[in-house]
Amino acid sequence: YLEAILRTYNLLGRRDNKYKARIKILVHEEGIESLRAAVEAEFERQMAEAGGPRIQPDPDEIARIAAYFAPLSGDGSFGLLDDAALVRVAPGKALVVTQDAIAGGVHFLRDDDPSSIARKALRVNLSDLAAKGATPSAFSLALGLHEDWDEAWIAGFANGLALDCQEFGLSLSGGDTFRAKDGPVISITAWGEMDPEDYASRLGARPGDRLYVTGTIGDAALGLKVRLGEPDYCALAGAGSLLERYLLPAPPVAFAPNVARFASAAMDISDGLVGDLQKLARASGVDFEIALDAVPFSASTKEALALPGALEAALTGGDDYQILLTVPEALCGAFEATVRHGDILASLLGVAKKGEGRVAVVLPDGEAVRVARTSFAHFEPSRGPS
Repeated sequence: YLEAILRTYNLLGRRDNKYKARIKILVHEEGIESLRAAVEAEFERQMAEAGGPRIQPDPDEIARIAAYFAPLSGDGSFGLLDDAALVRVAPGKALVVTQDAIAGGVHFLRDDDPSSIARKALRVNLSDLAAKGATPSAFSLALGLHEDWDEAWIAGFANGLALDCQEFGLSLSGGDTFRAKDGPVISITAWGEMDPEDYASRLGARPGDRLYVTGTIGDAALGLKVRLGEPDYCALAGAGSLLERYLLPAPPVAFAPNVARFASAAMDISDGLVGDLQKLARASGVDFEIALDAVPFSASTKEALALPGALEAALTGGDDYQILLTVPEALCGAFEATVRHGDILASLLGVAKKGEGRVAVVLPDGEAVRVARTSFAHFEPSRGPS
């Protein structure tokens, strides 16, 4: 408990100097029980100032937050000792906010590694921000735990968050923990900054705009089949690569400036290429026809496409977390030149046409690829975890 509080102490901001000094005195002169009482008193004082009920917090929960989550906090979050956080936005910038949740048995298997679960939960939100052209800065976390959770699971989960906080330059601003009967359930709200004039919604595509997609499509949907132990998929030479993409998405966060600079419309692909493109097409009032040969598939996915049902899964299964974007024709030359000098692939899929939101993927002979459904459906009873 003492170690946890000291770690929180080191994260407190300058506005908390008086409280920091009090902690220091208690640690060196009065010991752990006095420190525990002081922390509980500080929480009670903050609740009273806010006009809330005067309650005693759970000391174990305080220690847990201090040990695992407070080290991830940044400026304005007061070491996670307050009920809210301050978010500062640079002059001339706007705050872009997104929220996504993932649940055990739906978006991941409950016995997946907690570190990868945490990183997946965070990255699906970073994908949304990148698709708007925003640079991510911070996030809050609501964590619902099943009654059989243990300290090792929490430690692994927090470690996963720490890895991505370091990789993407993020900090944790706050959140909540609660009991979830069918947990774990993780809901993250993430935000980033950008020039509001550069925001790329789904609504801006116009006839003549060219359609691009980052990365490769279908890896994660086929990786789920590996994770579920389907023999034909487990036997693939690229099974390990597919599984890795399912467990740990790789959203093109560094591509956000290109979206902000060039895109007329954009969105991330979370529920499947075909279904998500339909959402963009309908919002913008355009149609798209895509040649199947233009869809970027990895070598591992190309290997799997010989299996029955693999093509439909790749096009509609979801969990890609790549970016669909349209670019006005006049900007395409500059966009493609910029992409060529970068590290993130962007493939040309087609051209927007005047229409009502129709999408077709066509084979070399001109026939349309037929699929039973266009995207992942959250409320489909027979659907397994994805």
